[in-house]
Amino acid sequence: MRFYKKDRPLISFIPICYKLLFIGLFNLLITALLLMIHSFIKVEFLLLIVKNNTIISVLIIICGFIMRLLYSEHIAIKQKVQKALYSYEYGNPLNLKDGQLLPNIKCKRINNGVYELTISAIGNNVDNILNLSSVISSSLNRKLKKYAVTQSSSDIAFNSVSFRIENVLIDNSLMITDVSELKQNDHTKLIVQNGTFIDLTTSGSILCAGKTRSGKTTAIISLLIQALQSGPDRFGSEIMIIDPKRAELSVCPHTFTINNDGEVDEIIEAMQHFSNVIVQRQKVLNELSMLKGDAVHWWDADMKVSLIFIDEYLSLRATLPKKATKERPNYSLETFDGLLKKIVTMGASAGCYAIISIAEASVNEGGLPALIRSACTTKLLFKPTIEEARLIWDNSKLNEINNGRTYNAGDCWFSSTDGINDNISFVHFPYMQFSVYAELSRLLTEYYKKEPQLNIQSEY
Repeated sequence: MRFYKKDRPLISFIPICYKLLFIGLFNLLITALLLMIHSFIKVEFLLLIVKNNTIISVLIIICGFIMRLLYSEHIAIKQKVQKALYSYEYGNPLNLKDGQLLPNIKCKRINNGVYELTISAIGNNVDNILNLSSVISSSLNRKLKKYAVTQSSSDIAFNSVSFRIENVLIDNSLMITDVSELKQNDHTKLIVQNGTFIDLTTSGSILCAGKTRSGKTTAIISLLIQALQSGPDRFGSEIMIIDPKRAELSVCPHTFTINNDGEVDEIIEAMQHFSNVIVQRQKVLNELSMLKGDAVHWWDADMKVSLIFIDEYLSLRATLPKKATKERPNYSLETFDGLLKKIVTMGASAGCYAIISIAEASVNEGGLPALIRSACTTKLLFKPTIEEARLIWDNSKLNEINNGRTYNAGDCWFSSTDGINDNISFVHFPYMQFSVYAELSRLLTEYYKKEPQLNIQSEY
């Protein structure tokens, strides 16, 4: 089918496997009738026709049966959508006219229960196709009724529109009963749920927002635990936690917090150290690149990921004076902002990332600089609302988000610049059925107990 025909019969949309099965069975019925005729009229050529027809019918049925076995869901989705868009009886949602070139439809499997449907903008504009989400979802009936469109976006040249189609009944969340289950074989990837990872080779720092008790701190701990289990490298890797509230995290070893006088000198020094680590690791990578004559990435140099988790970012900023004094030239909001900007803009190339946590009440204060927001290319919003999401993502990314459901702790809207999760999707971070803070403390202790990390400058 290349051109639209108003009078095209619905039978033309039936999958070829079913057409073959129908033809084969119909041919067998004709063969049975011929055999009955032969029993009354003993004509030799009728018997020959019966034999040949039987063989042909069986072969057609076998082909149809094999094609039915190979008839995967992505083919079924494509054909259901074709019928909904190409058939006049189904309302002709694209307002196609006789003889008009039909838009091309492709469907491919992304992972378990997730498909990407692409419709070309041939003979139609992108805006019309973007409005097809409900039509596509309603066309997926019967065995496909568990599927629905969850996202839609046009390509940069406005030549096509992609729809993310998901099995909305699948629960991809992880139930972790032992901390070792979070250990990843690939230290450049941090698992979020089944089939969803944060790929540190393609993304930058992480911005995490959400209401109090929305599950964001527990979710971030699941990421820290994965990084800790990869172990340190010999290039000064760090897993640092900053807790300005002196809450549960502050009792963990190797955590930096506010002192008894309400000052954060220790935190500023920790951030300065992390910033220095970035510089030194980048120096190593530059030297290796010169030796190789080509770019050497941090994961190619056997570096492990370094993370600095800043809990309640805006609360921390509020404790700092706006300007430094002669007695304390590095103790100011300006110093803090400068260090954080350096970390989020320069760190990714050296395998160093910031995880910045902000609360719902703080988001509305607008204290998050645009530079930091844009540099954090992985974004998480727990117990999300559209109002909060608009402060994190562009409005264009929020068009197809389902805002009608109730969210629980750990439920999150997620995006990352990895070519797979660029659009916002719903995820749930792992359920951790073990003593989370005890295991985090143990892993931090073990991480810094391992062989002393070599001085970067002396080694190279």
